[in-house]
Amino acid sequence: MSSPAASPAPADELFVRALTATEAQAARVEDMLQALNSSAPAFWEPGAGEHLTVRVEDAEIRVIHIRPERPEAVRPVVFVPGWGVVPAGFQAFYSALHGKAELYYLETREKASSRILSRQADMSVSQSARDIREAIKALGLFEREDFVLVGSCWGSAIILQGLIEGVIEAPTIVTVDPMHYLWFPKWILRYVSPFAPVFVAQLLKPVFRRTLIGDMKEKTQKGRIDRFIDEADPRKWKKSADAAKDFELYGHLGSVSREIFVFNGTNDKVHDQRDYPRIARELPRGRFFYLEADESQRERLMALAALEFAKVRREAGVPPSLREFEKAVR
Repeated sequence: MSSPAASPAPADELFVRALTATEAQAARVEDMLQALNSSAPAFWEPGAGEHLTVRVEDAEIRVIHIRPERPEAVRPVVFVPGWGVVPAGFQAFYSALHGKAELYYLETREKASSRILSRQADMSVSQSARDIREAIKALGLFEREDFVLVGSCWGSAIILQGLIEGVIEAPTIVTVDPMHYLWFPKWILRYVSPFAPVFVAQLLKPVFRRTLIGDMKEKTQKGRIDRFIDEADPRKWKKSADAAKDFELYGHLGSVSREIFVFNGTNDKVHDQRDYPRIARELPRGRFFYLEADESQRERLMALAALEFAKVRREAGVPPSLREFEKAVR
């Protein structure tokens, strides 16, 4: 990867407009989210879905597959969650899809569920992108020809890196709150993690918790980070963070030639809303959608975007229900 470009300038008037919704639009989003407010079994527990193991380079990763008897969606959703998170953090996402769409929940190799088969295993973002490609092949999704690949946060970053390198392909790609870099404090990535033994990383969990969460007010995101710190595998956590310390998407997205849908609607300490219209603008065929919602609705908002695209075939393009939320970024 070439040297990253300088960060974009502060948000300008274009981005301010892109992150603005009318009262009518906000009300319609709330109505759509309320329609997805349903309960569901814990999707990661035995019996709720099929747990598949996919062999990738020097590792095995887990995929949770759930297929409803009569889904209203016409194509499956392949979902790549954020960095290190555990399935419990996405129960609201699954609840919104429960009974409506087939789901492949694809966990990348830094997750606690993976099995790393070599001490020299590559834990880079590029390798995770190749893992996604191998999982899609192993699951037979290319033979099915039509599916929606959805990434959240760091999952979106991996997908975008895979597109830059030409190793990921999918009929429709939806990125929600894509991160342009690993959001850990830079002093941890540069001056602590590379030199700290694994057992020290375990002992430093309380320090990481205070540093990452701090005075965060957003309960949903705070709870997700709490869970991911509690259940993190220190060895995987350290190696993947070390491999991503210089990762940057800005300055590299111009090589992605295909259409990419970028979504945002909530804001919190980790996810800076100003990044998402910038990412969509740097993508030559990036399209930005703003669906304003409370931070507590973040997972359900992801599910809404995924489900609406899964209800239509690839050739339909943007679902009619989402067209009014597209914002100009150029």
